[in-house]
Amino acid sequence: MRISVDTADGLVDSLIEFNVFDTPAEKVELVVDGVDAAGSHWRSRGTHRLGKDGRIDLTDPDLPWWDMRLADNPSSSDIFESCDGTLDFTVSVSDGTSSDKVTVPRTWGREHTVEQRRGDGWQLQIYRPESADYPLPGIVVFPGTMVTRSVTAMAALLAAHGYVAAVLFYTQRPGLPDSFSRIATENIAAGIECFAALPYVDEDMIALHASSVGVQTALATMVTMGTRARAVVAVAPSHVVFQALRRDGPPEKVSALTHGGADLPYVPVRSERLLGQLAVNLLRRRISHGRSSMALSTRAAYAAGLRDHSAVEAATIAVEKIECPMLVAAGTDDQCYPAADMAHEIIRRRSDEHATHAADDELLIYPRAGHFIRPPAIPTTVTRSASLIGGGEPRHIATAQRDCWTRTLAFLNQHLS
Repeated sequence: MRISVDTADGLVDSLIEFNVFDTPAEKVELVVDGVDAAGSHWRSRGTHRLGKDGRIDLTDPDLPWWDMRLADNPSSSDIFESCDGTLDFTVSVSDGTSSDKVTVPRTWGREHTVEQRRGDGWQLQIYRPESADYPLPGIVVFPGTMVTRSVTAMAALLAAHGYVAAVLFYTQRPGLPDSFSRIATENIAAGIECFAALPYVDEDMIALHASSVGVQTALATMVTMGTRARAVVAVAPSHVVFQALRRDGPPEKVSALTHGGADLPYVPVRSERLLGQLAVNLLRRRISHGRSSMALSTRAAYAAGLRDHSAVEAATIAVEKIECPMLVAAGTDDQCYPAADMAHEIIRRRSDEHATHAADDELLIYPRAGHFIRPPAIPTTVTRSASLIGGGEPRHIATAQRDCWTRTLAFLNQHLS
């Protein structure tokens, strides 16, 4: 028996084919093993039919990747951590009497230079592909609440697709605020301006890619500072500025964002709506001797705040002033906040207020997907982090990730070419 794996161009978002030769079997067991960037061991296992040409017949080509589960601690809340380089996976196949295995690299970033730039309240981690065609279109990536390796992995993957990409950090890095609280839009704009001024970036061809709370940061900066871009991708968005967040307690009664030294109007986060969950989590942890998750579904706290119509009216971001097309994506089972409803509001406002490029906007709503919509193809079997329940069902999250990323690359190519 022999297995051959076609990895296309080798990038993690490429579709992979598995082919098995020299076996009379009609079905084989396929096992994929790998260790993520945080050192966690993941594994998927499934039995699949073989086609006449020896190709393993998968109902979903991404299945062996998104169905990977934590092998050593199945109950852990650690989501898969991507990297900005390559991770090796072992692919094994068996027909019951013989077997074979091969090492398969999964690559986020390759042949790039990594650089750092810093300023007051911001840091850039820049991924520059090796190219003779500088300047190249640029993409600024805004992290959400979880500043993990996965956000730099996305930037590296965008660079592998031919862009200069940079993560714009504004919290949770040395020298930056620990919490998403009173972040100055002037600082965010300065970071974008620094990126645009790089000699290998085409300053007229820049897009912003934002996720979660990074969306309000990006959109509010564009509106308050007049920051321009050729395209915006907003994943799991909010259409308003929310109250500040803290990593170690209830929200502060200040805005997440400021402009001109003053708090931007914000929608309150009704953290008292989480007390019941918190009590249950504490009880479970006591019973399980500290092994139970403390992650919370914060959707109820945000939804309650959004029922304060006067606060919403004051805090709504004037997205009609953003003079470029927007791709807005969200899952209907987002357990962090009602992202699908807020995605609809962004597109509705731009249409009703006749935004310049509203006709070119795209709205992607994914049934049964949650808050974490990342590039494919990575495990979706853990739908929470240590602190947040993201929501969604693994199969539907995987479908959303494949479709959203494919549509995102097409959208960026259309508006940055």
